[in-house]
Amino acid sequence: MEEPCPRVVFFGPGLNGNLTAECYGNKAAGLSEMAAANIPVPPGFVLPVRICEEYYRNGKRLPDDLPELLAQGIVFLEKSTGYVFGGARNPLLVSVRSGAPVSMPGIMETVLNVGLTPVTVRALLARTGNPRFVYDTYRRFLENFGTSILDHPRKMYTQNLQDLMQREGITDERELDYQNLRSLCQVYEQLYTSKEYRKCLTDAKKQLAESITAVLRSFKGPRASAFFRTGLIGSVSGTAVTVQVMVYGNMGASSGAGVAFTRNPWTGSHDVLIDFRFGGQGEDVVSGDSGAITQDEMAQVMPDVYNDIVQVCRRLEAHFGDMQDIEFTVQEGKLYLLQTRSGKRAPYAALRIAVDLCNEGILSQQKALALLETIDLDAIEIQALSSPQQPIGQGISASGGVAHGVVAFTPRRAESDAKYGPVILVRETASPDDIAGIDVASGILTARGARTSHAAVVARQLGKVCVVNCTSLVIEAHLHRCTIGGVMVREGDVISIDGNTGSVYRGRVDVISRRPVDLTDTVRQWKTRVS
Repeated sequence: MEEPCPRVVFFGPGLNGNLTAECYGNKAAGLSEMAAANIPVPPGFVLPVRICEEYYRNGKRLPDDLPELLAQGIVFLEKSTGYVFGGARNPLLVSVRSGAPVSMPGIMETVLNVGLTPVTVRALLARTGNPRFVYDTYRRFLENFGTSILDHPRKMYTQNLQDLMQREGITDERELDYQNLRSLCQVYEQLYTSKEYRKCLTDAKKQLAESITAVLRSFKGPRASAFFRTGLIGSVSGTAVTVQVMVYGNMGASSGAGVAFTRNPWTGSHDVLIDFRFGGQGEDVVSGDSGAITQDEMAQVMPDVYNDIVQVCRRLEAHFGDMQDIEFTVQEGKLYLLQTRSGKRAPYAALRIAVDLCNEGILSQQKALALLETIDLDAIEIQALSSPQQPIGQGISASGGVAHGVVAFTPRRAESDAKYGPVILVRETASPDDIAGIDVASGILTARGARTSHAAVVARQLGKVCVVNCTSLVIEAHLHRCTIGGVMVREGDVISIDGNTGSVYRGRVDVISRRPVDLTDTVRQWKTRVS
């Protein structure tokens, strides 16, 4: 009898897209379906959820057959690409990602560029003739591996990067040349003080095993525990692990990484929403650390790639019967899809999207109703300012509505203050580490980051107002104060944020609310017909 969930499976061009989310996680299930539909997806292999279950059942010990499973997977990737993992010529690099049966955006670990060693760095230099790309990729790996596997504080790396940029008189890391990046890699290598982990710098197979351990370990890490407490998902027994051939958004001027929603996730409008960062890798956008250009700008500067994304978005919506959230990389002008999943959306957007998908013939009324099972139609309101006011700052809308509350600069302060009234969590950039503060806050305001960052996605799912990339926001957390557009605001002062326009106001603003009666009436009529 055939095993229901084989211990390693493969996806890529020409393979059947029959991986189930229950066995292999939401990420791999989507990747396999896209690959089978001839959507450009880098090949990969997956270890099922039960590997994670075994890991914890056996006292956090990796299964005895893991080396053989990884060997099978790497052979498949090497045959698919013609590259060699750890090879001195044509080296293969991979990403190692989590993939629970349900979406947990940014909650668990991801390790990119696995397989970089002194040997493969030289081989990649020879293959590409692009030293800036190679040393940028290597410094990314050293930071990613150090923070994910060695539990190094991220500041150990970011401070060295900031110091280098300051010495060079630049404000964007993409302006660093290959000599700067090579010297930064040498500094990062010195942070690997443990003899055991210094071996990882020269052993690609050990890197892979340690990266898989980090992903499994993160399933019960602090971020995951805080996410489970939000109640956004039910019981989940473990995560799958997806290992995939790397593609590079940092390879050159026509490369980058981005996130797209097939519809606007807070208004529900039928417009593809894109955040894209030139010269970046996938984590740059979703981490919230970096800004990004929007779909309008991308359509102007990369019209062919933009059109490819729009076409893929429409295909995926029709195939899956729901609004999709996709992650993609553009490598030297070629589009690759790295993930698709049903997009998290605000309650009003959920209502509008379900009605539109039905009206467009993509869904039946019964299936559209299924998208709204967890939505309280009577609680949906559309909020707006009752009268024009002068904002003190301007950011980018990332989740609609209007919220007010006292300013809190840390998740812990937000949790404390939320006992007494509404809170606005104000951060340099929000990350999944802030999930506990996001959960209790009425709204989130950040100085940096993109609309599609993992933290913004979680905020929308929780129904929170969110404004990102308010560039006039300067936080002095040690002094418990910030300035917004030059206006001093202290921790504990009240501000308001408008997620419809991205505006920030001092004090509490007056708000009017209306109900989307036309849409809710339509849904109630469906319920009458279907019942």
